[in-house]
Amino acid sequence: MYIVSKNTQKRKEAKRQLILDTAAKVFAAKGYHTTAVKDIVDAAAVSVGSFYFYFKSKEDLFAELYLSIAERFDATIMRVLDVENFSLLKNFTRVMTANLWLYERNRDISKIMLIEAAGINPEFQRIKAESMKKSAQAMAAWFERFKLHHAVNIPDARVAALIYAGSYCYLINDWLESDAGVPLTDCGYAFCVYHLQALKIPFEEAEVRAYIDEVLNELEKPDKETNRKEE
Repeated sequence: MYIVSKNTQKRKEAKRQLILDTAAKVFAAKGYHTTAVKDIVDAAAVSVGSFYFYFKSKEDLFAELYLSIAERFDATIMRVLDVENFSLLKNFTRVMTANLWLYERNRDISKIMLIEAAGINPEFQRIKAESMKKSAQAMAAWFERFKLHHAVNIPDARVAALIYAGSYCYLINDWLESDAGVPLTDCGYAFCVYHLQALKIPFEEAEVRAYIDEVLNELEKPDKETNRKEE
């Protein structure tokens, strides 16, 4: 039986990631519909055969890229959360702000993912819907925890999560279709305050603004854990 060595597996994973990373840049520059597999392999300096070794088609790669970006978002959210040491107000503000920052930093590919690629194929739409459902379920679980440990106004955690997700998506889409010169994080304070008021979480204006500034400063710095892994 043929056994793949660890080094060989690492090389395969590195090449696969190279194709994904390169595809994100090409899609962002050329758009989904006008990008061909040849554009991706030329930019990544790999063969067409290598592309089809890892991905069945451009559509398959795009779906994988969407999931990898969703995982990156989840990892960033976990990076800014500190349930043990931060208050509900601080954690909630940090998570909302981090989400806005992520879209701001990935505007071009986000526009492709959320607007241009709408309806590209049923399989991608299924994957996208499942990812959004998973995010809503995670938020509903957080709201349930809020109800247990804090005095918040959440009659129904599932409904609250869907309302949050809906307002979030509308804000992102509106920004993606508007003037690119306006930072999305400029909406951070208003967005946070809207949801804090809806949940009846007590806050002071200066406190919320301080939490927003703090997490944005942290996010702009390289992830120390990532740096340690690379050394």
